[in-house]
Amino acid sequence: MRSLTAILFMVVALGPARNTPPQARIPVWIDTDPALGEPDRDVDDGFALVQAFHSPELAIRGLSVVFGNAPLDRGLPIARTLVRDFGPHGLAVSAGAAGAGDLGRDTEAVRAMVAALRAEPLTIVALGPVTNVATLLQRHPELAGRIVRIVAVAGRRPGQRFTTGTTNAKGHRDFNFELDPAAFRVILESEVPLVLTPFEISSRVWIDEADLTQLARSGAAARALEPPARRWLDLWRRLFSVEGFNPFDTLAIGYIVSSDAYQCERLPVSIATLPDDVTEPGVQGTRVDSKPYLLASHALADARHKVTYCGTAPPSFKADLLERLGR
Repeated sequence: MRSLTAILFMVVALGPARNTPPQARIPVWIDTDPALGEPDRDVDDGFALVQAFHSPELAIRGLSVVFGNAPLDRGLPIARTLVRDFGPHGLAVSAGAAGAGDLGRDTEAVRAMVAALRAEPLTIVALGPVTNVATLLQRHPELAGRIVRIVAVAGRRPGQRFTTGTTNAKGHRDFNFELDPAAFRVILESEVPLVLTPFEISSRVWIDEADLTQLARSGAAARALEPPARRWLDLWRRLFSVEGFNPFDTLAIGYIVSSDAYQCERLPVSIATLPDDVTEPGVQGTRVDSKPYLLASHALADARHKVTYCGTAPPSFKADLLERLGR
C-alpha cells in the first residue's frame, strides 16, 4: 500500500508538469560555475543544470558561466558540453567573469543577459558567485525592474557554522558569497527581490550510494552524472566521514519550480565582518583572521535590506530531483 501511495503521489505531483503549456513556463536565466568531472570539485552545478533542462516548468532563455567551482576556461566547456548533450536545442552559453576583479567589466555574459531582459522579464538563478549578475546591475541599472527575482545559493543565520556530519570539525565556506562579497552588496543595494537557498536548506538533503545506483540505471544524462558524482561521494567519505553529499545548487532550481512548497521567510539581511570560521585547507579554508558574512535574521532589526530566506525544502524534493535527473 505504501508503494502504491507513493506512485500515486508521484503521478499527481509530477504528471501535469510534463504537459506544462509554453505560456505557463517561467522564463529563467541560469548563471553557473560548473565543475562536473574536475578533480575534487563539486558536481552540484551539473546536477542542477540537468535538473533545469528536464523541468518543463522552466523556459531557459540563456546560460552564462562565471568563475567559482572551476576557473572560467574550464567551466565554460563543461557547460557547453552539458548543453550540447542534454540541454534545449539552440541554448546559448556565454562567458562571464573570470574573477572577482571583473566586477563591473562588460562581458559576453552581461551583454547576453541585457538582450534577454530587454525582450522579457526574467528570473535569474545564480548558482555561483554573483559577479555577472552584479555587473549587469552596475552597468544597466535601468534593467533592475525587469528582473523578477534573483535566486542565489548563499547566506546564513548569525552564529551558524557550515559543518557536515556529526564527527567532523571542518567547516565549509559560504563559497559563492565569499568569492565576491562586493557583488552581493551590489545586488542588495539594487533592491531587486533576492531569494537565498543557503547551506541550511541543502544540508538537509543527501545523495547517497543508493541514489547513484538509481542514476546509473536511468536516462543518458543521469548515467553521465553518476561517475563524477561517485568520485565526489568518495571525497566526502574521506573528508567528512559521511555516506552522502549535499546537492547544493539543485535546491535553487527546485525553488523556482515549486516555490510554494518551500519553507521560507522574509528576513533582514546584512554583510558583517567577523572572525573566520574556516581555516582547514582541505575545505578551501583561507587562514585569515576575519572575513565577511552574509547574515539573515530578525535580530538584524537595523538592516536596510530584506531577503527571502529558505530553510526547508518539501519532503518530496529528493525523489523529485532523482526523477527529473533520470528522464
